Order: sequence, then C-alpha cells, then structure tokens
Amino acid sequence: MKKLENNIENLINAEPAYNESESENDSGFVKKMSRKKGGNALGEFGARQNELNFQLIQTVSDLKEYCRELEERLEKETDARHKTAAVLSAMKKELDSVRLRSTLNSNQIEKMDGGLGKYTEKLENYALSISPGARLADCPKGCKEADISNCIGYYEKIETARNSVGLSENTELEKFLYNALSREFSAMSAFDKVVIDFYGEDRYAAVLYGNLSRNSIYKINRMEDNCEPQGNFSIICTENLQIPKKLALKSAVIIVTGNEPFENISDEELENLKFLNDCGLHTYITLSDSTYRSFVQKGFRCVSLISADKLMSGKIVRTIEKSMETSVPSGAVTFSQLNHVLEASGKKFTDVSEETAGTEALLRSREYPYNCLSIMEKTAVNAAENYYFSGKNINRCRISDTHEGIFDVINGLNYVNHLDYSHRKKIYARVKTMLETDGLFIINGFDSVIGIKLRAINGWNEYPVYEALWTREQLISELEDNGFKIKFLIPAGTGIFDMLPPKYRKSPAEWIIGVTV
Repeated sequence: MKKLENNIENLINAEPAYNESESENDSGFVKKMSRKKGGNALGEFGARQNELNFQLIQTVSDLKEYCRELEERLEKETDARHKTAAVLSAMKKELDSVRLRSTLNSNQIEKMDGGLGKYTEKLENYALSISPGARLADCPKGCKEADISNCIGYYEKIETARNSVGLSENTELEKFLYNALSREFSAMSAFDKVVIDFYGEDRYAAVLYGNLSRNSIYKINRMEDNCEPQGNFSIICTENLQIPKKLALKSAVIIVTGNEPFENISDEELENLKFLNDCGLHTYITLSDSTYRSFVQKGFRCVSLISADKLMSGKIVRTIEKSMETSVPSGAVTFSQLNHVLEASGKKFTDVSEETAGTEALLRSREYPYNCLSIMEKTAVNAAENYYFSGKNINRCRISDTHEGIFDVINGLNYVNHLDYSHRKKIYARVKTMLETDGLFIINGFDSVIGIKLRAINGWNEYPVYEALWTREQLISELEDNGFKIKFLIPAGTGIFDMLPPKYRKSPAEWIIGVTV
C-alpha cells in the first residue's frame, strides 16, 4: 500500500506530458506536419493530453482517499469484532457458570423437596400413630370433648335461668342439658361403631390392613371371602375385578393389585361395574401404570394411580376414611337389574348419547320438587353471568345442540350428567375448544347419596333415563382431571325431597358447578 501511495504521489508531482515552450525546438518534420494539418494541431493535442492526464491523476487521488477511508473502516470493524469476541467469550464463561450453578441448585432443590416429602410423611404417620381420636379434637390421649354450646336452644334455656333461684325452678334446663349431653356422648363414640369391611389376602392387602388397623379412627373388620359384609362400606384388595355379588352393590374402595384387571370379565359384568362406578359407588386405586391405563380406556372414572409403598402412608388412610364418610347408602342396583325392572314395568331404558340433544321434558320431570331445582339452576346461571360478565354482551350456547364456535357461557345443565363418562370426556374436550378465555362452562351433578336413596324409595323404574351421580369430591375431581378450573360450586335442592329420611333432608340434592379452562 505504501508503494502505491508513493507512485500516486510521484504521478501528481510529475511534469505535464506536453509543454508549449518545447514546441519551438521541434524538428522540421514536426513543423511541416503541423502546418499540413492546419494551425497548431500538435499543441491542441498536447493540451488535451495534459487535461486527460490531470483528470486521471485526480481520479487516482480520489481512489486513494476512498481506499484510505475503507482501510479505516476495516480497522474499526476489526477492532469491534475483537471486542465482541471478547464479550462473547466472557458471556459464554458466565453462561457455563450459570448452568453449573443451576444444575447444582436443581439437585439441591430436588434433594430438599425429597427430604421435605419424607419428613412430611413421617409427621403424618406420627400424628396418626399417637391416637386415632386425636384427629377429632385437640384433647389429651383418651379424652373426648362433649361441646353442647352449639345446640339449638342452648342460649335461650340459659337466659330463662337468669332470674331463677335454686335447682327446682330449672327442670327444663336440666332436661335440655341431659338430652344434649346424651346425644354428644353417643356422637363421640360413633366412629367406634362404624365398621369398614376389609377383603383381601395377598401381601398388598396385609400391608394396607396393618396400616388401617393401627391408624384409622374407624374399626377395620378383616373379612374372609365367603363372609357377608357387616357394614355399608368395604375395602377390596384384588388382582382383578371378579368381585363377589354380595359386595358389588356396596360402596367400596377397590385396590387392584394385578396387571390384567379385566381378565375373565364378561361384557355384562363390565357394564355393571361401569354403571356402579358412574353412580359413585366404587372408586379404584391401581398400583401399576398399565392397569391404570386399562381402566381409563374402558371408560371408568374415579381411578387413581399410586406406588405400592404408599399403602403404608397416612394419605391412603385419609383417602379411605373420606370415601367411607361420603359412602352411598344401600339401595343401588346393577345395570342388568335396572333393565329388568324397567322391562317389568313396561318401560325402556333411555341412553342419551353425545349427539342427542335431549329435551328438558325427556331428561327431567317438570313437577315438584324438580321444578324447584330447575328454578335454582336458572337463577344460578343468571347470577353467575351477571357477576362474571357484568355489562358485557354475552355470547352463549347449549352444548347439547352446538358443535362449533367461541362462547362466553356454555350451558350443559341437565345434559352432560345424562351421558356416560366416555361421552362426557368427548364433551369436555369439545367445550375446551369452544370456550372463550375466562368463559364459563356450567353443569349440574346429582348427589350420589341422595340420588341412590331417592331411587331406592321411589323405585328405579321411575328413573328410566341414564344419569351419572357424584359426591361433591368426585365431581370436582372429574372436572379437574379433564383440564378445568373450578370457579364456583353451588349446593342446591336441600330439604325439597320430603320423602327422604330426616338424616338426608339437610344434604344438597345436586351440585351446580361453573368451570373455566
């Protein structure tokens, strides 16, 4: 580059190629040629040549400046690249350091999480082993607390004794207190009287039975396979679903320990078990992933998967006790028995499919008390719409007769609950594609305890339309398992079924539930 610059400099400083003064010394031949061409032709040519040379020199000079400018740019860019490379190298080192710290932190967090899980489980098991009754009240071991202050009329009776003197004037108060305390003493020992029938002979059954016997607040009655059940709730440990008929119509938690649960199960038996499962009677616990998938593929609900070591945990004790406390009373029938009852009364079973847009008249009576339930449902929908979409134009539909579109509110009342679980899952999947962000999907579910009791009293022949039944926990669990978030839950129909025994009249007949995706 330096040599090129020197050559350009020499070219700029060079003398012109043609000089007018030199033309006087030209030879005779040159002068003759100039005169022959006419005028000063050679001088003109030399002048033009000089002008061209000056233009070339200027162009070369401009090229030199441009090259110098490019060289400076290249130097700056090279310097910037060196700096960028240094920064990238430093960032890479920092990123590698962060990755290393992240890996170490993840390992530490995983260890801490595992430790907390084990520690929590130890605390749960310790709390269970102190005393079963300790979970009912914070009392010393063996002590039971009888609190009658919440009894209706307690404070009124106390108020009447304010101005009385002695004991003789307070016989009404004494009688009231005696009756209240007697009821409390009876209630305190209620968990000792409730019996959970336990069936099962394999090693898993032995582990679970030992855990329940030590830690449950209820009496666990070990039963032989040929023994009649003593209570209304059973635990059944079995390799497959060949459940004795005497247990099939009882509420039960069924622990399936084998990998082929449907082996040697006929189509009729399978249909009966699915029907009882959808009525809320049976819940299933599986110990292997393949068994769990088999239940899901067959269309069962209320199925959970745990590892075998969890049979020794406190969590399964609470799960079984909760199932017992919400167990369905006697009065259930199998699907085969329902069909026989309907045929005997001249009726036909109505199976509502996913594509059937059943009318309200078909799916529910318009007479009392069902007309009251319909009013409660309509009011619940209106109140929910007003609360969640106040002042907004709502785009709504009924899922029974709508298959596409985007909606704020999708109404599935008195339709979804008349589908079996396989069809309900298809509806759930469709709703999730049709529901607006923060939209509401509203359905209702009849309570399994009240539903079975009403059918037992009125006769199953009065209920020819398929209807799933749930406990509160089962309904919430089903919707959450299918990808919904619970927005509200409204108990409805309390006290409107006069034919129910008094102990059931204060329980909700159904649940109105609103969910979003």
